[in-house]
Amino acid sequence: MPAKFLFEVFVNHQWVPVLVGRSGRQVVVELPGRHVTVDVVELSEGAYSLLIDGRSYDVTVGATERQYRVSVGGSEFNVCLRDPREFRNQAPLSSDSLGPMPVAAPMPGRIVKLLVREGQTVNAGQGIIVIEAMKMQNELRAPRAGTVEEIRVTENQAVNAGENLLVVG
Repeated sequence: MPAKFLFEVFVNHQWVPVLVGRSGRQVVVELPGRHVTVDVVELSEGAYSLLIDGRSYDVTVGATERQYRVSVGGSEFNVCLRDPREFRNQAPLSSDSLGPMPVAAPMPGRIVKLLVREGQTVNAGQGIIVIEAMKMQNELRAPRAGTVEEIRVTENQAVNAGENLLVVG
């Protein structure tokens, strides 16, 4: 398999690290705790046929800058992608070399509740912080299993979009 590249994708109110490698029509996607091999065929610009675990999916993708609207089987998802050029090191990575992962505020808001403490062990997908933005509360989840190495905010603190809230190592 050729080199893998690290991206961060904003899905379900959190930034998730994704390692992606491609060989011909096959794409290997490594998510926290899960590896998926996808056969990809581009049908036309923005339209793809994906084969995942023996199931076929027709997918359309529309993009505006770093935002994507993905349609799968009649369901639509908004997906944000962090520009890979923001990463200092584009060398091949392994899932063990991801290192400490900061959890960033997806939007400006206010920290309502810290659900973890420094030194606490967390599971991938576990709720770690509740942030309020536009009168809605969103629970941010751990991007992977690990230990909360540092908490950089306090409850009731105002935060900006992209501000690092805590670090999971």
